[in-house]
Amino acid sequence: MRIRSFFILCFFCLHALHSQYKIEGILKGADKSLTWAMLYQVKGEKQHFVQNTKIKHQKFTFIVPETIPKGMYRIVYRTKGQGYIDFLLNQENVRFSFYPQEPEASCVFEVSVENTLYQNYLTDILGTQYQLDALQVAYFRTPREASKATYKRILKNLSEIQDRFEKESKGTLAYHFIKASQRYNTETIVDAPQTYMELMKTHFFEHIDFENVILQASPFLINRTRDFVFHINYSQRKEMQERLYIEAIDHVLKLPKLATLKRDLIEILITDFLSLEEVGMVKYLLEEHFSLLAAQLQDNDFKKEILAKLALSIGGMAPEIEWEEKGVKKQLSKLNTAKRTLVVFWSTGCSHCQRELPEIYQYLKNKKNTTVVAVALEEKPKKWKKIIKNFKGWHHVLGLEKWESKIARSYDVVGTPTYFVLDADKKIVAKAEKFKDLIRTLEE
Repeated sequence: MRIRSFFILCFFCLHALHSQYKIEGILKGADKSLTWAMLYQVKGEKQHFVQNTKIKHQKFTFIVPETIPKGMYRIVYRTKGQGYIDFLLNQENVRFSFYPQEPEASCVFEVSVENTLYQNYLTDILGTQYQLDALQVAYFRTPREASKATYKRILKNLSEIQDRFEKESKGTLAYHFIKASQRYNTETIVDAPQTYMELMKTHFFEHIDFENVILQASPFLINRTRDFVFHINYSQRKEMQERLYIEAIDHVLKLPKLATLKRDLIEILITDFLSLEEVGMVKYLLEEHFSLLAAQLQDNDFKKEILAKLALSIGGMAPEIEWEEKGVKKQLSKLNTAKRTLVVFWSTGCSHCQRELPEIYQYLKNKKNTTVVAVALEEKPKKWKKIIKNFKGWHHVLGLEKWESKIARSYDVVGTPTYFVLDADKKIVAKAEKFKDLIRTLEE
């Protein structure tokens, strides 16, 4: 009976060992500041937390159950800047090493059939594609008959690489990304750059299936959409650029049949254009695409937030600021003492502010064309009252509750110092977070 119990126990122990997977990372180079790693499942643009673990002796390990969903995952080891690794997880152990300073370029998978396959594919296909692109660009400058034969030879190599990896990856997660990563290339070398770009735009999504659920559950479709809108459709002329943006937006948003995917792409493009201060494109997306979504898909909070940030874009009217000065009520919109107004958000507890404000004060001391409204984000007024005596001639505003104050929220201020430069009509003409950028703006 004891022997039988022993074998049953061994069976369950062995089963338990095989019912989980190990994800290991090895950090190359000494960086003692990195102490934690977090594992997320990536779905489109969103991260879903799974686990966290400590980094010990430049290594970290995650143990996950065999029931964990297959798909794209991300390990974040730094909360600011470039500090994550994306990888495929599909019922296998994963081990990789990388340099934290350049994770994407240095990452090497030591254990994982899926990731090794996909990484080898990218190395081979991108290297050969680069040869083809370089030959095409050289041909635009100096057309040569010999280049045509070379082009066909490289194109044949590309086709063979694609076919080989598609066959090797059949039945894996990597297969979906390998198939969709195939780029369109013309059968023969192209004579004119304009023709080349038109063909590239027309066939850009030729090998990408927007209905593929594996691609939908990863950042792949989002990244390709961004490549198409912001990189393929480019012009140095503002009017032409706006037309290209609109054509690209309309084209790509016709591709997804899944309504939620279309909504996600619209919201991502709105956010991207807003970060580029492309106000016209944000308005176009809101009016021509977002507003046409089914009512249940329209996130009113998202729209409200975008409209609030839109008001803070270059050319927008600065939000009102009201305060009391020597018993007199003041309003930013009614200040008419200068051609230019500088709104400074600062804090008595901010070391950068303590250094930069005196420099700004000295710089503007003899410049009569600039009025300064200094908004201090504080929890208590005592220290503020003492410090502002050093900045006579400025309008001083106290924003209690710091980041939660009405003024801070209306200007979407998340750090100090933050600067807004306004024209005589109180329209925003420039924004700056760094002192050198502010001085350059004021001089211009």
